[in-house]
Amino acid sequence: MKHQTLLFLAVVFCSSNILAQAPTQSNYNNWFTYFGTYKLSPRWGMHFDAQFRTDDKVARANQSLLRAGVHFYAKPALLATLGYAYVTTYSPNAFDYFTEHRVWQQLLYNQPIGQATMTHRFRLEQRFVENLAPESDDYRKGHRFRYFNRVVLPLGKKQLPRAAPYLALQNEVFLNFASADINSNVFDQNRLLIALGIFNEKQTRLELGYMNHHINPAPGNKVTRHILHFSLLQWLNFESN
Repeated sequence: MKHQTLLFLAVVFCSSNILAQAPTQSNYNNWFTYFGTYKLSPRWGMHFDAQFRTDDKVARANQSLLRAGVHFYAKPALLATLGYAYVTTYSPNAFDYFTEHRVWQQLLYNQPIGQATMTHRFRLEQRFVENLAPESDDYRKGHRFRYFNRVVLPLGKKQLPRAAPYLALQNEVFLNFASADINSNVFDQNRLLIALGIFNEKQTRLELGYMNHHINPAPGNKVTRHILHFSLLQWLNFESN
């Protein structure tokens, strides 16, 4: 567990050092998220998630995201996925929403550590972002790499049919490459989440947490978002017996 904890802390520390190099603005948001994993056979499955990210008063959706993918189970703990995401984001400068299409590929590895579980996720994205400039109907193109690290720590003994509550610690770093049209900065953003699993059954979990979200936009100052984060997570098995 010691080496895995050091890895998680190193990711957070490096991200914090980068973010501390420039002044930031801050705001408050609410995120409502659903993540579903559906196993169809020993080798194949599906992924779906829906996310709605609002302002502090839940009066306006700043961003909505729908993402789907096809899973291939290379090993029980190693999962490869190919998918597509549709994103709409509000632009305060244009007073309008713009669309983004993403094609994405990822590898996910689950690593048991005693009673805890650490998840490593490596994701590549090919991004096509709508240009809201007048008389423009083209898309800006770019690429992004994301590394996600998550540790789930049980907080008590399992009690059937409901398992013990748990603490989830996760961090995700976003790095741009070949993305001058979207954001020429290599460091794009960082998301640090501390969440409590308040409902934990075999197929369904409910988490409530705080996310510290740093954004490094192409123009202007960096932004820190303080986010109240709600998550519903499901693992459903449709394999035929």
